[in-house]
Amino acid sequence: MNESKKLRVLLAEDHALLRQSLKAYLETQGACEVVGEAQDGREAMRLYSELKPDVVLMDLSMPGVDGMVAVRSIRRDFPEARIIALTAHRAEEYLHAALDSGVDGYVVKAASAEDLLTAIRAVCRGEAYVSPEVSATLINGYLRGSRAAKSTPLEMLTGREKHILELVLAGLKNKEIAEKLFLSTRTVEKHRANFMKKLGLHNLHQVREFVKTQDLPLGEEE
Repeated sequence: MNESKKLRVLLAEDHALLRQSLKAYLETQGACEVVGEAQDGREAMRLYSELKPDVVLMDLSMPGVDGMVAVRSIRRDFPEARIIALTAHRAEEYLHAALDSGVDGYVVKAASAEDLLTAIRAVCRGEAYVSPEVSATLINGYLRGSRAAKSTPLEMLTGREKHILELVLAGLKNKEIAEKLFLSTRTVEKHRANFMKKLGLHNLHQVREFVKTQDLPLGEEE
């Protein structure tokens, strides 16, 4: 990216006052030129096709065709497009949906003006950018997903289900398990059906074969 060249920006934001404020700030800094303004997703798609800006600042919540739809459409037709989501949403599911739709950056409207300019420069260099306000959300979501991917099937079971599984493997019948744990036979049957379903197994032979392949952290109910 040529640092001396002004970056051509398309603003897609339905609130006129915010759009004008963003334009004024970006052009005052001298690094950007706002070449187009859109009030909804449909207009953003049309203007991108006509103007081919360096970067799009896309509000994700707009009337009519919303920003998320516009992002996917632009990304499909113009894979080289650089798009930054501009949104009030910080929730993890919204962040992930925006990233899945194809944005290169994610900036919350509560961010500083300097943060927005940093995002524009980073994305135009081919880098991804997420506001510091939501970066922790992204990292925590990744870590949860990583831990889930590493977990064993047995970790899906509750403490009670593990205990009953252990007793089943020890050869006890449902009635004997019920008496040992002071439960009704019907409750034992329900727990047994639950762990069979979670493990994707259908009979006791399959359970025994499955357990042989696992580290078996079974024991008394926690």
